[in-house]
Amino acid sequence: MEKQQSRRGFLKQCAQFGGDCCALLACSRGLPAMEGPEEKQERKQKPIDFSKLSYCGFPCTQACELYKATLENDAKMKQSLYDKWGWKEKFGIDYDPEKVFCHTCKPGDKPMKVGMAECAIRKCAMANGMEACVQCKNLAACDKEYWKKWPDLLEFNKQNQARYLAEPGAALREVKAAR
Repeated sequence: MEKQQSRRGFLKQCAQFGGDCCALLACSRGLPAMEGPEEKQERKQKPIDFSKLSYCGFPCTQACELYKATLENDAKMKQSLYDKWGWKEKFGIDYDPEKVFCHTCKPGDKPMKVGMAECAIRKCAMANGMEACVQCKNLAACDKEYWKKWPDLLEFNKQNQARYLAEPGAALREVKAAR
């Protein structure tokens, strides 16, 4: 015997499905690796917007869960990320939604998140006057521990660096400060 669905139930399911599809589309456009051929071509033609990249080249404003949770002041998501990323073990702090946040590593007048001041990538880029590692002449040979942990991000940066070099006036910078 078939179960008859009410019109209201059907509409609710359709709305949920539509919302899920929108979320999926929004997420798929967040990371360059998930772009379709048209988006990749469009991105190749646009100059790199360093304001949307962290010093390590990650597109925080588009893809970071903690950045999104911070903007939305989502305490549940912050708690989940605190646990997932092991902040208690890494930084020795107890969970407090006021301490678990991120305004990217270029926070301007906003506070820096826990551990940001110790980031070797951030320190190096800032000491050498770079907006992102994409501008570094030594990127391909960089042996910082960070890249061992995030090799896909290093590869993404190498691709972005090639794109950056195709821009008029682009020039790689030599690392002068201690690495």
